[in-house]
Amino acid sequence: MSMHWAALLLDNACDSLLRIDPCGVAVWALQFTPRVAQKNQTVLLEVEQSLRLFGGEDHVHQLVEEGASELGVSRLAWAPTSLAALACARVGIRDGFAGPLSKVLAPLPYECIDAVNVHGATLARLGCRTLADVRKLPRGGISRRFDSQLLLALDQAYGLRPEGYP
Repeated sequence: MSMHWAALLLDNACDSLLRIDPCGVAVWALQFTPRVAQKNQTVLLEVEQSLRLFGGEDHVHQLVEEGASELGVSRLAWAPTSLAALACARVGIRDGFAGPLSKVLAPLPYECIDAVNVHGATLARLGCRTLADVRKLPRGGISRRFDSQLLLALDQAYGLRPEGYP
């Protein structure tokens, strides 16, 4: 089943008069879907099952983007996985559906995924700069030398493993 995630990044220094906290944005997002997660200054929502209800993809995008802007969302992105949407939002790419997910994510800096960035110093010493560079490393070596979250996060971002939020 395909997914349709949005990542909404909130900026602490936003000038919006209607600025609300991430919990408030998460509650606002519930009008579009019950599948909403809040992580630090980010709200993630999965709207695949709501697209038809709200008049299609374009209309859902318009409603979410207009409302999010009023609430102080600094950056927003859409993608097939929540981690891909978050990575895209962090680097300023709005449409994670612009091509195959592997091609969209490959050139992004590894810092855009938290579980990968935790190992940034070691990855940089190995010559990695992008997500594609990290994925080129042997999986066996990664699993032995890094924590399990690195491979899990990469697999989830690329849609190879399911995502779950408490």
